Amino acid sequence: MAKRLFGWFTPKRGEKVLEMVEEHLELTKNAVEGLYKQIEATASGHEANSRSFYESLSQMEMKADSLRREMVEELSKSEMFPEEREDLMEMVRAVDWVADWSREAGRILVIIPFDKAPPEMKTAALNMSKTNINCVEVLAECIKILPSEPQKAIGLANEVEILEEELDELYAIARKILAGQEFHGFTTGAMILLNEFLDALETVADWCENTADIVRAISVRIG
Repeated sequence: MAKRLFGWFTPKRGEKVLEMVEEHLELTKNAVEGLYKQIEATASGHEANSRSFYESLSQMEMKADSLRREMVEELSKSEMFPEEREDLMEMVRAVDWVADWSREAGRILVIIPFDKAPPEMKTAALNMSKTNINCVEVLAECIKILPSEPQKAIGLANEVEILEEELDELYAIARKILAGQEFHGFTTGAMILLNEFLDALETVADWCENTADIVRAISVRIG
C-alpha cells in the first residue's frame, strides 16, 4: 500500500491522536501492573491494600475507556485515509480490552477469599499476572515503533504471541491446582468465581495477542 499508516501525522494533524495512543497504552500498562499488586496484597491477607489497589486499577481502566472514546471521536474528525482510521480504531479497541479484563479480574478478586487459597494457587496466579505485565510491556513497545519501524514491530508482535503461549501453560498449571487441591474456606460459589478469575487473567493475554495480530497485519501492509 502506497499510503503509510500515520503518514498523515504532522504537527497540525494527528499529533494529538499519537499522544492519546501513548497515554492510553500507559494507562493500560498501569492497570495490568495494578492487578499484580492487588493479587500480591490479597494473597498476603492485606485486605485494605488489596481494595486500594483495586480502586486504583478501576480508575486506570475507566480513564483508559474514556480516552478510547475521545480517540474515536478525534479519529472520526481526522483527515486520514479511511483504511488507516479503521486500523487505528481497531487497534485501540483491542488494547482497551486488556484494561477491561484486568479490571474484571480485580473485581472478582475483591469477592473471593483468595488469602485462604493454597500457596500453589497464589503462586500460579502471581506468575500469570507477571507474564501479563511482560506481555503488555512488549505490546506497548510494539505499537510505539509501528509507524517508524514496521518490520521491528512484527518481531515484537511475535514476542507477544510467545508470551501468550507461556501464559497458556501457566493457566493449565493453575487449573490443575484448582481441580486437584482442597480449598478450605471456599464455598461452591467462590470456587466458581476463582475459576472465572483465572479465565480473566488468561483473557488479558489473549487480548494482548489479538492486538499484536492487528499490529502485525498493519506492519505487513506498510513495511
